[in-house]
Amino acid sequence: MKPLYLIAVLMLFVLLKAHSGREKMKSQVLGIRNNNPLNIEYSKRNNWRGQVGSDGRFCIFDDDKWGFRAAARVLRSYQRRGINTIQSIVHTFAPSNENESDHYADLVAQWTGYGKHDLLDVRNDDTAAALIKAMARMEVGYRYTTNEVMEGVTLA
Repeated sequence: MKPLYLIAVLMLFVLLKAHSGREKMKSQVLGIRNNNPLNIEYSKRNNWRGQVGSDGRFCIFDDDKWGFRAAARVLRSYQRRGINTIQSIVHTFAPSNENESDHYADLVAQWTGYGKHDLLDVRNDDTAAALIKAMARMEVGYRYTTNEVMEGVTLA
């Protein structure tokens, strides 16, 4: 009986250690810590729903759904300006003077299944969610579920 008990305790310890390590890693990623999966920059002109402050450069939201909502609104504002392909969206959102924009666009296209030059309609929640999900993966390195992203997109 004792060996089984020891194995169970050891397994519990390993699981708790792995979970706390994953949480620690997440807490060190700025966009995750700020509930801002696309790292949307703070501006006094934008008083986003769910925004609770700034870290000096990026918005801080009280829940990631508000970060996803803001992302959808940003992408929809781009569409109104004719910025409606992965290539043009990424080069506007993550300009090449700060990012490897071509590589970013290549990965977003790969992860969404859309071509880099396909015309996208981000007024469609499913399209917006797919694009935001891929961009968040690029920005913070975390794979949010479609449901997590869609929760914010439907609020936009």
